[in-house]
Amino acid sequence: MKFKKIPQEYFTTILDRLTRFEPAYIRYKRVFDDIINKFCLDINTKNIKHDDKIKIVEEIFNSSLKKVNNDFYVNDVLTKIEDKCFIESDVSYQYLSSRLNISSMLDEISDNNIRSKNLYWIKKINSNKEDIISLRNKYNLLYPIEKILLCEGQTEFTLLNSLFSLFDINLDKTGILVIPAGGKNQVARKYYSMIEYVKLPFFILLDKDASLVSNLIQTKLRKKDKLYLLKSGEFEDLIPKNTLLKAVNHIHKNEYNCNFDDFTNGQSMVVNLENIYKKYGFGEFKKAQFALELKNFIDNYSTKEDFMDSEIQTIVKNL
Repeated sequence: MKFKKIPQEYFTTILDRLTRFEPAYIRYKRVFDDIINKFCLDINTKNIKHDDKIKIVEEIFNSSLKKVNNDFYVNDVLTKIEDKCFIESDVSYQYLSSRLNISSMLDEISDNNIRSKNLYWIKKINSNKEDIISLRNKYNLLYPIEKILLCEGQTEFTLLNSLFSLFDINLDKTGILVIPAGGKNQVARKYYSMIEYVKLPFFILLDKDASLVSNLIQTKLRKKDKLYLLKSGEFEDLIPKNTLLKAVNHIHKNEYNCNFDDFTNGQSMVVNLENIYKKYGFGEFKKAQFALELKNFIDNYSTKEDFMDSEIQTIVKNL
């Protein structure tokens, strides 16, 4: 068999794809097909049998390494995590039983190229070989995942870790993965899809106006999963007025203009913020951008006491 060696700079891409939160039959198939299509030179890739595909990728993968150490500890960890996180699949275990020398590849990846959480995690377990839960707690690794927090959109995804941290819950330490569904109407579809292959428990967070979506989810809600419908309204309504006031003035250096009277009772916080941005000439109010700026403000200037009257406390207790 003729093949090109995998260039060292491509190792990071391969390992990122091999360690994402997906069943092995999805993530490994993507990597194996990519390696064969890119680096195999003399085989008709359309007609390769599954077992032959695994052997071919093993040879290309291991032959591309400078040094093979025959340490398969990382492979074994990935198999154990597959058992815990995902519904069993024969194809997944075929891929996981392949002898890709992942440990050797990790030794050849520079720490400067480790930018995603899954890569940082896999690098840590390869170098430490300690209990993986202890490592997660020690280094805030997020992986291995223990629970899925499924939310509506980017605002929740951006702010949840900061808000929970005020109440001494670190999502990265406890292994809670926040997944934004891409909008209220996508949450049920995302949940239906993921419970087909994910064993782990879900905590589903919905805005107050998502009762129809909540009803759809309730029809398939598993016993180990929880659904929480906000009483406050939208997610932004969880944030106390005083915090929003200070955040807006901090962001725009406008401390003598924006005041409590600008937060009209009976209106959602999003509508209030849209009106404030128009009134003071801050430009268009963009929820995703504001969430990033608000996260920075909360991380640096907020305390638990600021949120004692917020519904976030109830969410923390239910989580």
